[in-house]
Amino acid sequence: MWHRSSTLLYKRALGLRELGDIVLIMTKIESPVNRFIDIYINSYVKRFRNFNTSSYMVNIGGIANFIAADDHNLSFLLHKLQAYGFEVTISNGRDTVDEIQVEYSIKENVSNELFEYRIENLVSTIYLSSKTGISVVGILVMQIISQIICKTKTMYKAVILDLDDTVWKGTIAEEGIEAIKQKLRSDDAIPFITFMRFIQALSKELGLYIAICSRNDNENVLSAIDCLNEEEFPLKGQIDCIVANYNDKSKNIKAIAQKLSILTSACVFIDDNQVVRDEVRHNLPDVFVPDWDSHDELLTLLLTCGVFDRFELSLKSRNRKRLYAVLQQEREKNYLPQLFVKVSDDINHAEATRLYAKSNQFKFSEKKENYEKCKSLVFEIYRDNGENLGICSAITYTANEQNIHILNWAISCRYFEIGLEEYILLYFYALAGRRTITFSFNDTGFNGKAVELIDKYKSIFINNDRRIYFQPDIQSIRKMRINTNLKEYKHE
Repeated sequence: MWHRSSTLLYKRALGLRELGDIVLIMTKIESPVNRFIDIYINSYVKRFRNFNTSSYMVNIGGIANFIAADDHNLSFLLHKLQAYGFEVTISNGRDTVDEIQVEYSIKENVSNELFEYRIENLVSTIYLSSKTGISVVGILVMQIISQIICKTKTMYKAVILDLDDTVWKGTIAEEGIEAIKQKLRSDDAIPFITFMRFIQALSKELGLYIAICSRNDNENVLSAIDCLNEEEFPLKGQIDCIVANYNDKSKNIKAIAQKLSILTSACVFIDDNQVVRDEVRHNLPDVFVPDWDSHDELLTLLLTCGVFDRFELSLKSRNRKRLYAVLQQEREKNYLPQLFVKVSDDINHAEATRLYAKSNQFKFSEKKENYEKCKSLVFEIYRDNGENLGICSAITYTANEQNIHILNWAISCRYFEIGLEEYILLYFYALAGRRTITFSFNDTGFNGKAVELIDKYKSIFINNDRRIYFQPDIQSIRKMRINTNLKEYKHE
């Protein structure tokens, strides 16, 4: 099959002295598509485009001299990146490189972003190149684009795992837990243990949610995990959700996503069974379901395609699972947790802008606004012992003597269903006094939680002339007060 590709030649190779630019000469070559690049593009870059349509201009400096003229995989990668809105230029060829200067701009923005990508472990990069057939430069380009993407959005927040022949060898229903334990102590378990340790590290360091989705009896699964120690089962103590029954796994994945308050598009599902993988892909096409035959192949794929990449090591990310557990504990005490809310001015809109970029399920608008003459507020959740559970919501609005108009409102997914929406509506109802309250709103197809709120109180959210008017009456105010236990934070 013939593919349109690029042969990369340098001006220097053509007899020109100036360094920096790459001449792209389009040629027809017969070359199969690299599987790892294909998965990276379709399961990471393309899916990012579902949430962000901005066009990126990216200049990667310092590595032009390391590109082979026949690097067709790199040509294909750059061509596909361009098709999905990443115009990549590779420039400034040097003989020695340890830090790569990356400059990128978003066409809709005026300013450029600049960061240094440091090649921390060259041997690991070369090893990944040897496993995938992608050149070192190709791997670096993929990693750099992943860094740019995850600065804007964390694409995948949960890994959902099968058990039998995925995290341990054998079938618990047929062989029993003792046989599984013996296998986990044998040399045959090494790839399974290695894989679980990788997932465990992602969970601890990046706050990745771990869920189990198993076609087994629930009590058998809970008993089995309880019988295993951390050496045999490194995921012990790290699992956030277990669903074990005989339903279609696509149905169970939906339930897991709902419990974790994330979209199914934020889930990676790993199962050894091809039939099951196909069922999930068919019924939940937005879930990333990798195909693999060995754990070594699976780890290579996950590392290459960028699904768990993060721009920085963040204490906030590390704490995500702990905060989830805390909120679950509070919910168990009371359906509507008794927590406290602190409201602060967000002077430069920094926190609000960050939350708008990362939120999907509860966000009132995708429209990029100029907030220069607006005011933003951030809302933080506290426990009764004074522990700060983090920023839970942000609102940006304009106000005059007649009206408060809310341009955007977002809530972090960790804080759904605790009465936060009602608390903030009541806060603005009190703030407005006699003024009207209006909202900008657009249904993005992803902001289902915001749509649910409007539908829940549809008698007081009045859609009129591209704005939504908030017109509460005494009965609706009473209903909102019943639906929240949150109180104002007054601790010093």
